[in-house]
Amino acid sequence: MASRRFYAYYIRGNQLALVEHDSVSGDGQTLGQPSLDDIGPSGGLQWKSPTATVADGLEIEYAYSPRYNIQQAADKDTNITQYRADSGYLQIADNTSAYTNYGTSPALGVGNTLVLRKAGRFNGPHIIRALTSGGPATNNEITLETSYNGLSNAWTNFEETVELYYTVDSLDGEADTIDLPEYLSKGLVYYVQAKVAEDQGDIEQKEYNMREFRRILEKHESSKIRGPRMIIPGGHGIR
Repeated sequence: MASRRFYAYYIRGNQLALVEHDSVSGDGQTLGQPSLDDIGPSGGLQWKSPTATVADGLEIEYAYSPRYNIQQAADKDTNITQYRADSGYLQIADNTSAYTNYGTSPALGVGNTLVLRKAGRFNGPHIIRALTSGGPATNNEITLETSYNGLSNAWTNFEETVELYYTVDSLDGEADTIDLPEYLSKGLVYYVQAKVAEDQGDIEQKEYNMREFRRILEKHESSKIRGPRMIIPGGHGIR
């Protein structure tokens, strides 16, 4: 018979951590469904790092909407080797003998967004400012719209093999389309109307729109709850 496992999570900054409930106490007694306040016999918390491998993984149903989306994870470049400052902007390059000609790369363009991973403090999305290319071991550079005041002449090696993703959809302008479900789009209209009313000093209209916004948001979240629903008649209903 399969055993039941209980998981919880906590958030620290922008990091999400999963913990598992240790279902057996120090004296061998099997515990029931846990609460976050469970304390073991020795005074230690019974919530621990996961103690077993879950073959099929864990599904996180509620996740935040990022500022960018990597559309094709396979579309990546792993040839970036060094970085430096260029007139106050971050510049990255492939300065190996088997250089990459970024100046003629059809996958990259000025104004486009790329995402760096395994790049230390430079992880995340960046907008391309300029592209240049020369020959082996020189001038195969991507200048980014990212402020950086480090060394401007000497190149610094990355500690890991950097992954550069170039098929990226990002929110970088007012013309971008926010990918919202149709039902939540109605709530967004109420939210904007509430802010306009607040700026105009119409508190009554502002509160009305915020109530409608919260109502739509709560109904959308409630629709994600699995399982049967029970409707209980009122005090004067037919029984």
